[in-house]
Amino acid sequence: MSTTTEQQNNNELIMLKERFPHINENKLNRVLQRHGGDFDKVCARLSQREARCNKWESLETRFGPAITTIQQDHPSIQSFKRLRLLKTMERFDGDGEKFNNFVQKVEGRRRHKNRDTSISRRQQRDELKTKYASQLAQLATSGINVDRPGVLRLLEKHEGDINKVIEINSRRTGRKEKFAELDTKYANQIAQLEAEGLSMKNKRVLTRLLEKSNGDVDVAKQLIQERKEKHFRRKEYRCKHRSTSPMLTTQDGNETVSKCRKRHNFNSDDHENLNKLRSAGVRGNPRRILAIFHECNESIELTQARIQEERDRRFRHREERVSKRTLLADVHNAYITINQREDWPRDIEQVYLDGNNLMFVVNSLRRLCLNRAGDKTERAIGEIAAAWNQHMHIPNIELIFDSTRQLDQIDTVKVTSAQPKYRTTDDMLVDLARRSENHEKNKRTIVITSDQGLAALLQREGCLLVKPYNWFAHCVMVLTPDLINYEEITGMMTTESSPTTVKIRYNFDELVHRIANIDI
Repeated sequence: MSTTTEQQNNNELIMLKERFPHINENKLNRVLQRHGGDFDKVCARLSQREARCNKWESLETRFGPAITTIQQDHPSIQSFKRLRLLKTMERFDGDGEKFNNFVQKVEGRRRHKNRDTSISRRQQRDELKTKYASQLAQLATSGINVDRPGVLRLLEKHEGDINKVIEINSRRTGRKEKFAELDTKYANQIAQLEAEGLSMKNKRVLTRLLEKSNGDVDVAKQLIQERKEKHFRRKEYRCKHRSTSPMLTTQDGNETVSKCRKRHNFNSDDHENLNKLRSAGVRGNPRRILAIFHECNESIELTQARIQEERDRRFRHREERVSKRTLLADVHNAYITINQREDWPRDIEQVYLDGNNLMFVVNSLRRLCLNRAGDKTERAIGEIAAAWNQHMHIPNIELIFDSTRQLDQIDTVKVTSAQPKYRTTDDMLVDLARRSENHEKNKRTIVITSDQGLAALLQREGCLLVKPYNWFAHCVMVLTPDLINYEEITGMMTTESSPTTVKIRYNFDELVHRIANIDI
């Protein structure tokens, strides 16, 4: 048995000498013994070392003189490792100016790391005091201790908003007072629990549990025990899932493989192929590159073409996503904002209402629609549009649904069904906008819809856009202005930095009730 093993080791040693003739035989023998006679592992290890040495030599040949010159001109980088400097120079393709800028940034970070933090902290506090001098004076007038560092941090965090700082400070003070009151209230119970060995590190938790149990010590003990059990289960769960992943034994009984993670072991051939691919300029995940390489019948040219094709596809997808986001942003900005009755555009000749969008803006209409009362919903929207147009006097108003049987005209509002001629309302609106006879009319046409895809197509044709919410708001302004509620939102202290804001709310449900006689 030993003779067979020795013969096998000799054969492997001969093969290694043929593969790596420049390495000493004794060294090859030591490496082979260190890896238990595993020829593939030894080849992979030596191939990696050889590739590293070759790369070192090539980098030294390309950038060695330049690095030496830069080190002489800048003694501060003498402490940098030679290989790191060579790799950095390779990263910048030998550009000395970029290399110097990078080295200066690294040196700056080193100086910043080694500076006296106490001095910099004091300087920062002095700068903040100068910056927020007026705010600090107002806070001091309000009775807040401005000498605490936390006040400056809050001012910096909230950009000098005094109301926010006062609110946070009052909230913290209220919590402290509450806990102090509870400590006094349950002092005897806390002493009893501590005497029985049920003390807790966080006294506030114990106080909260006593408050929850209304001061009953027995109930508090039960809550404490439940809390400890809960924490123990949580800790046990964390320990269980943070432990080393379970291992499975292979059929040979020698190796173990993780169940949770698939191991990727590269042999000497894989390393050689990777080196070839790297030399050809192929970069990426090694396992994925090798998989593509084998799929392409181990052709480097086909692998390069395949990877470049995938990169181009990813780039196109990224460009499409960016263009889509840009288009949607432009569409969002193209919507007409209506905050007052006079904001409605003048000289409008045509208004198209996307009925299916309008069904889900008002709560009462949405409930009707979801309760299978779509006919009532359609009728209510038509009546509101008719009442609105009695004041607006727009020549043509058309209410379009995907599919409806109620095609009777409601006063001046024409009700239309997209089906059966069109599949959806979107298709019908796009077709109407693209007709040659409507190209000039589109400038005086408003489409009320919230569909962003449809809005993008209509915007290209020159149509004006209004969101359904804004249209209902304009209906309230025109028909029932008493349903507009102005809410003033102010902070605890009104200053120039936080002026009073007004929130406008519209009672759409009452509008539907008054105009269409629909119960809320």
